[in-house]
Amino acid sequence: MRILIAGTSSGCGKTTASLLVMAALMQRGMSVAPYKVGPDYIDTGFHRMVCGKDSHNLDTWLMDDNTIFSLLDHQSDIALIEGVMGYYDGSDMKTLRNSTWDMARLTKTPTILVVDASGGAASVAAQVKGFTSMVEDSHVKAVLVNRVSGEHHYRLVQEAIAHYTGLPCVGYLTKNVHLAFPSRHLGLIPAEELPDAASRIAAAASEAQQTLEIPLLLQIASEAPTLPYHNVQVESVAPYRLGAARDAAFSFYYAANLQFLEKMGMELVEFSPLHDIVLPANLDGLYFGGGFPEMFAEQLTGNDFMRKDILLALENGMPCYGECGGLMYLSQSIDGHDMVGFLPVDCYMTDRLQRFGYVSVNERSGLTFPAHEFHHSVAEPIGDVQYAYQIQKASQPQRTWECGFEKERTLAAFAHVHFANHPEIVRRFWL
Repeated sequence: MRILIAGTSSGCGKTTASLLVMAALMQRGMSVAPYKVGPDYIDTGFHRMVCGKDSHNLDTWLMDDNTIFSLLDHQSDIALIEGVMGYYDGSDMKTLRNSTWDMARLTKTPTILVVDASGGAASVAAQVKGFTSMVEDSHVKAVLVNRVSGEHHYRLVQEAIAHYTGLPCVGYLTKNVHLAFPSRHLGLIPAEELPDAASRIAAAASEAQQTLEIPLLLQIASEAPTLPYHNVQVESVAPYRLGAARDAAFSFYYAANLQFLEKMGMELVEFSPLHDIVLPANLDGLYFGGGFPEMFAEQLTGNDFMRKDILLALENGMPCYGECGGLMYLSQSIDGHDMVGFLPVDCYMTDRLQRFGYVSVNERSGLTFPAHEFHHSVAEPIGDVQYAYQIQKASQPQRTWECGFEKERTLAAFAHVHFANHPEIVRRFWL
């Protein structure tokens, strides 16, 4: 079984709805395989907390069809995919490429549309009708009504939706569902930093059990067809111990990337730049993912032993790849706080997004691969730097810039990449 939960727009409540449906299914004894459309790292962390297993990103820019189909080959009772932004919002306003609808189309997944019904009744049906009639096959099979004042309000909306669109509703969530998690500059604060998140979601899901039509949702999910895919042989590498920074400051990793590295034969050895004093022993390479090092800058600076141990390893030629937050940590400083000090750049946080969206990376070795950027920070060179990347914005190919700071065996950039379709990237970074 497979279902996709989409929203009419960002902020309509699709993440809340997705988490509560996941939790409600888990409370009924079902196993749930969670997924997220697009490159978002934060929502997948909440999925993992609720479902007890990794949530995989599904992205039609970063991955080919076979990779997406293979990731959807789950061993759980049901796969639940959370959409991104508004249902039809993607990188192209006419083709709707890279939108949630594009994923529903590709994977033939029945979709539940989340609508914000606050202050409306029949007008909510007009919104649903627009979504279902915009394209020849919207894949929308039902509606989940959010932010109603109570059952009477829901029945009015349900009646209007049925009359004007013929679609059923799978229940409702009231305005009183208290799941407003705090945010910061890149979205929600990660689940790892919210110790009460799991209990709050579980309590809200118990309430939602009374207002959601779970049997109808499962019936719709059962209509999803099996997807064909072929196994891709992964070239294995010699035994390789890769140290991966994993803690509250460095939590942005695609689960499929880590699994891919292990399929290649790498042993992933996790360590914490926040809490550990030295690197694990006998490492062959280092991996610093993205995250929020700027929020933990004082603590990272204070762990002087770890910073010096990393610096020594890099100066001795250990291969290292740093991505976004990893780049920032490998720099000289973040907003004046001393970091590892290997790359000749200083990093600063800004009030607005510096880069946002899909890009193509042209790497100096000749490799070309898709990527994604999303950051408020800038890296200013303070000495001679060597750029490894020429980056091109996907939606505006005329816009290009340089990134990918390279020094000895270290490469660090703001762009987030996916390895599954590009094993050559792994070799470029570490081998």
